Order: sequence, then C-alpha cells, then structure tokens
Amino acid sequence: AEMSRVETLTELIESNRKVDRALIYLEGEKEERRISYGELYERALGILFHLQKLGARPGDKLILFLNNNEQFLDAYWAGILGGIVPVPVSIGISDEHRHKLLRIARKLGKPFLYTDRKTLERVGQFAAVAGEQALFDGLRARCFLADALDDISRAGSVHRARPGDTAFIQFSSGSTSAPKGVVLTHANILANGRGAGEAARFGTDDVSLSWMPLTHDMGLIGFHLMMMYAGVRQHLMPTDLFVRRALLWLKWSSARRVTITCSPNFGYRHCLKALGDKTLENHDLSSVRLIFNGAE
Repeated sequence: AEMSRVETLTELIESNRKVDRALIYLEGEKEERRISYGELYERALGILFHLQKLGARPGDKLILFLNNNEQFLDAYWAGILGGIVPVPVSIGISDEHRHKLLRIARKLGKPFLYTDRKTLERVGQFAAVAGEQALFDGLRARCFLADALDDISRAGSVHRARPGDTAFIQFSSGSTSAPKGVVLTHANILANGRGAGEAARFGTDDVSLSWMPLTHDMGLIGFHLMMMYAGVRQHLMPTDLFVRRALLWLKWSSARRVTITCSPNFGYRHCLKALGDKTLENHDLSSVRLIFNGAE
C-alpha cells in the first residue's frame, strides 16, 4: 500500500531503503550476489558523488554503456537520485553499436558517459577511424569508468525530482533508422507500473527472473522498475549467460520457484535448441504463472 503513494522513481528507491528485499544477481551456476535495496541506494549515492564531482548536474544526460547488470543498475540509480538523466545504450559486439553510441552522444549535446576502460578504448579506436576524434575527446572528458570506482564512502546530494521531470531516455534500437530517443517522465513510468501491476496482479508473493538486457524496456522497466514498485522478489541473469547456457533459465525458474518471467520469441527457440533430445528431469515449473512475451 505504501508504494501506491510513490510519485517519482526517487521516492521509489527511498521508500524501499528499509524494505527487506534484495536484488539477486545470478552470475553463474553456483554464483549469486544479493544486494539489498538499502545497499543499492548507498552505492548509487556513492557513484553520484563522483558524477557530481565531474560536473554532472540535474538535467544533464548520462549514457550508460555497460554490459554488467550490477554496474548498470548502480549507475542508473545514481543518475535518478541526482536528477541526472540516464540514457541506456546497448554495447553490442560490432562497430555499428559504437557508431550508434557516437550518434546518440552528438544528439544529446554534452552527455556524461559511464562505461568501463576496455569498452572506452574500443569506442576510441572506432572514433579515430570514423573521423570522430573531437566528439570522442569530449565524451572522454566527461567519462566515469566503472572499474575506476574504488571509493563509494561519500554520498552525493539527492535532487528532489517532480513527477513531470524526465526520468530517463530510452533510445529505439536504431536498427531501421537513426536512433530516436523516447523521453520518459517519472509519472509515465509509475503509471505504466501501476497499470501493469493491476492487470498482472503483481504482488509481494511473486518471484521474478529476467535475462533481458537492461538497455531494453522489458528488461529495465518491466523486470526491474515494475518489480521494485510491486515488491516482487527479483532475480536478474546476464543476457550473455542465457545465450551461452539457455537451460539455466529453466533450472533457476524451477529452483527459485519463479512466478513471473519473460522472453522474446527467439529466446524460446534458443531454449528448445539447447534442450535438443534432453529431458528436463527434476525441473518443476508449476510455480510459473506468467511469461511475458514481446519485443519482436
């Protein structure tokens, strides 16, 4: 009932600080990291301190160019808490994605960038060849590296967002045309969360699992923000782990008594291919009540 009064994502994470809930990052067969919402909040504030030291102010844009779910969400919430607008961009594996990053950076004006050293080097190599050195130099000057983060003991200062403020910008895949940015307000996202929660009857007894990328709306809005809003116990699995070992998705759904999960069409095909002639002994998927399908 408490959550229904939340009007911004800033209030959403603040009101969850004392809640006995954790984000569970499933990293490998026997490997998981539990980060309580309180810890998530503290870590985000610690990153915000560094972003503000770099000069980031409310209304500035922060491109998130990271493969790691935990680093991504830490930085996403750092932006939200500072009124800095996160702009998730998929790293991908090709120069096309690096080109897209540079096009988005140009479109945003003077964005800040949160990435890791190796990825930044790759973008730099591409920019040099593509004749985009000046654009890249500007980005690098406003870049904060996730692997340079050693101290999060000092807290940045929280900016009080209003419901009509821009929360973040979601770019289209840009696979068919120049990437287009969709501006989402705090009110937009929470209205979406309320509507979906009513239709799907999300509740605190639910357990979710997603391997969708957090640069994607189903991954970020559907299976992180909406789940936090509804008090669902959420598990996140890296997309590349699903690609390598698709059956872990089913194994964990069974072992964790997952009630809500998701996949676009290719994921089901990929799973069936991985299954081949094998049978799923000792898998009990009877707890699953909803599988969201979309994105294709």
